[in-house]
Amino acid sequence: MKDRETQKHIDAQRSSGFSDNEVDTLHGLVGEHLRKMKKLQDLGVDKSAAQYLAHTPTEVKPLYKKDDAGKFYLEIKLPQGQSYIDWPKVYLYDGTAFVYPKEDFSDLDKIILAFRRVNADGTIHVKEMRRLINPSPRAQSPDKDEKGEAKIDTNSDIILEYFQALTSDTIWPNKPVQKDPANITMVLNDDKDPLPYEKQKHIMLTYKKMLRKISKHTAHKLRDMELDQKQLITKILDYN
Repeated sequence: MKDRETQKHIDAQRSSGFSDNEVDTLHGLVGEHLRKMKKLQDLGVDKSAAQYLAHTPTEVKPLYKKDDAGKFYLEIKLPQGQSYIDWPKVYLYDGTAFVYPKEDFSDLDKIILAFRRVNADGTIHVKEMRRLINPSPRAQSPDKDEKGEAKIDTNSDIILEYFQALTSDTIWPNKPVQKDPANITMVLNDDKDPLPYEKQKHIMLTYKKMLRKISKHTAHKLRDMELDQKQLITKILDYN
């Protein structure tokens, strides 16, 4: 009976998708941060701050980069260091997030999380890269469903990619668009071949954790740009 009830819960969860109010809220926050940052950039705040607020003029670092298709994205460094999760094996790892806004910056278009690692000891170095791609990160919608509740994203279309290489000269570029295809590709909530339920939950928890880091980073960057704007106004109005 307990197993049947558990399976019933899993089936219901899978059929409705892995919706999460916090995930939708974080998507909305990150999209808002990027939109406000773009407005400040269009006003020239970053260039003016580099020219007039520093003791000596500094070079302006581009806020957004362009991929091979000419689309803008924001690159954010995720945790890096050593991992002892498979002790006695030791791994070196790094992570990067690529956040794509829509062309008009009205919302998010895509989020890619890339994690690379290599074993730090041993005669054979196994290089790996894992990527999580959300092709449609949606914010909370004002639309209602049949029950009158707010529609939330199911996140079922999240894609998982795995790359592996044993050769010493293989290094995947730290870019959102990879020339080499992934060795393994899976979908978070495939109707025909779903992942184990516990793994699905773990993937969503990891994604939410990384979204919090991305939101925190973009919030800090926006705050810095807003402070630069206030300092520039104060500099202009300082008549004494």
